[in-house]
Amino acid sequence: MKSLFIIVLNIFVVIFLMACNSSNSKRLEQALLFAGDNRGELEKVLTHYKNNPEKLEAARFLICNMPRWYGYEGWQLDSIKPVLIQKNKGEIVPKEVIEKWQRVSFYSLPKVYDAKVITADYLIENIDLAFDVWKRYPWNRSLGFDDFCELILPYRIGDEPLSSWRKLYHDHYTAILDSAYRGNDVIEACKAVDKELKRVHYRWDTDLNIPHQRADFLFYYRVGFCREACDVTLYAMRACGIPVACEHFVYSPEYQHPHFWTTLRDTTGKFIQFGFNEFEASRINPGSDGRKRGKVYRYCFGVQEEPFSGITKDEKVPALFRNRFIKDVTANYYGENKVSIPVQSGPEEYVYLGVFSPGGWIPVDMTHSNKGNATFRNLEPDIIYQPLISDGHNHRAAGYPFIYMREGVSVLKPDTSHLKKAVIKRKMSLCSGYKNFPHRGIIGSRIEASLNRDFSNADLLYQFNDTLRTNYCELTPPDKNKKYRYIRFLSPPDNILELAEFTVFENSTLGESIKLNRIGDYPWPSSKLDNITDGDILSYFYTGDTSCFVAYDLGKVTPIRKIVFSPRNDDNYIWPGDEYELFYQDGINGWKSLGIQTATRRELEYRVPDNALLWLRNRTKGREEQVFIYKEGRQYFTVDI
Repeated sequence: MKSLFIIVLNIFVVIFLMACNSSNSKRLEQALLFAGDNRGELEKVLTHYKNNPEKLEAARFLICNMPRWYGYEGWQLDSIKPVLIQKNKGEIVPKEVIEKWQRVSFYSLPKVYDAKVITADYLIENIDLAFDVWKRYPWNRSLGFDDFCELILPYRIGDEPLSSWRKLYHDHYTAILDSAYRGNDVIEACKAVDKELKRVHYRWDTDLNIPHQRADFLFYYRVGFCREACDVTLYAMRACGIPVACEHFVYSPEYQHPHFWTTLRDTTGKFIQFGFNEFEASRINPGSDGRKRGKVYRYCFGVQEEPFSGITKDEKVPALFRNRFIKDVTANYYGENKVSIPVQSGPEEYVYLGVFSPGGWIPVDMTHSNKGNATFRNLEPDIIYQPLISDGHNHRAAGYPFIYMREGVSVLKPDTSHLKKAVIKRKMSLCSGYKNFPHRGIIGSRIEASLNRDFSNADLLYQFNDTLRTNYCELTPPDKNKKYRYIRFLSPPDNILELAEFTVFENSTLGESIKLNRIGDYPWPSSKLDNITDGDILSYFYTGDTSCFVAYDLGKVTPIRKIVFSPRNDDNYIWPGDEYELFYQDGINGWKSLGIQTATRRELEYRVPDNALLWLRNRTKGREEQVFIYKEGRQYFTVDI
């Protein structure tokens, strides 16, 4: 009986492998057909490795998936390089130049598919160099072929134009790695390359919406946002045989952007987040940037299985879930979990999970509809989610929003029979770096005034001793009748100087401000210092220098009866004169208005339903808004849960 079982099992394995090989052969032939006139170049690669089964399989992997991959071409991609180089040098690019390039639709440029242009020499060089570092370094002894194909082998990352990058990065970074570390710990190897990446300054820039930059361009010019930081990290690490991936969330549950970061595959198989511009990889104290994610996806070079059969070609399914080159890895961060909620989805086959955006809910996960219930798997806890139905483009509520917590699910079904007073002070969460603005460079800072230009016998007009609760502070000096000629703002001892607005008034009822004439020599550009007195609460001055001050001549000897001060801020507090509208979410009925108000103070008062999800819109200006709940006399955004 046992022998019969083994025979049947072996037959099953053979059939399974034949089916797999048949499927792969079919995909390979489709890729070769797709290549058209360039088919010969791809066949040269297969012929080149005909006596090396492992490299042949790697070549087949790349070619089978090649029809998915392309870059853009056009004179615009070359013409914008001088602008990027200028930004990389830290030079100011004129506003009109930025606006010109912001009007260019880079993603409408012609696509150049790899399969139709790639050369055999290019692929062979990439494969040989990738195998060399995979086999050479001891930390890869536990790295299987499939992981190698995804984490070291790929010759490209996104939609960047193809370039000969592998040898460029290999020769530079392996030389540094070999001189800095000769052990077998992939974490330490990663740190060695990470240190070299940190040595070259990275210039953050979010002004331009352009495709991925060429790999060889990034080698010399480190400029872009988190995506480019990930790209240059992947190129350097993979060129050294260090297995890495790029992961991302689609849309932040707490602020209005996606985000990208890099992860390292440890020898244990676990993926560890790191970033040369953030923190090193560590097993003992794994780093995190603290951002809430909701759902996390990994970019892949190879095609991934459909989570639900047939959705790839179903245009009623949002594009995110039809993308076969990403993989849900949320469980790596928050463990496996299962969340079931009631929904009203009608005849729809699928229910989606959304996070809030002022332009409408953004789907980040999907599941089957099941007789009035939907079960989602592997969610980040302490996030406000919304079940949705969709036609692929338009998304509508399929039930009440909810907060998933480890101990259970809290459904936010508003109780309109019980209204309570709500005092609202912000329309957007204080998230990430914004949380630091009310105290960073503020606590311990001082405002002094004097009759003397050298500030001898200066009087202390105000000292900041606590975190600010608003972005607009009216300060009254201790002696409103004492006169001065000079005033200065001093940074906290051994801390940075950072502020947005500084205005001085002779009249305690405000009115016309006293003109401030900056005095002294400063190592910072005048344009940056001018931000302090330009009347724009969003522009700011910042320096990492410590024990600094900025001084002004008042132009005459005058009493100082009022000072208006603003720290660096996001301007999402309530602003007098602006018009606001508050909504609550009412399940499939959508958002319901609780009325429009013109703010007369720096807070609004409303009567709101108990247990409601709320959304405050500024109808006058701005774009940053986030949903919240109101309990215990305060607003709770996602970041506060």
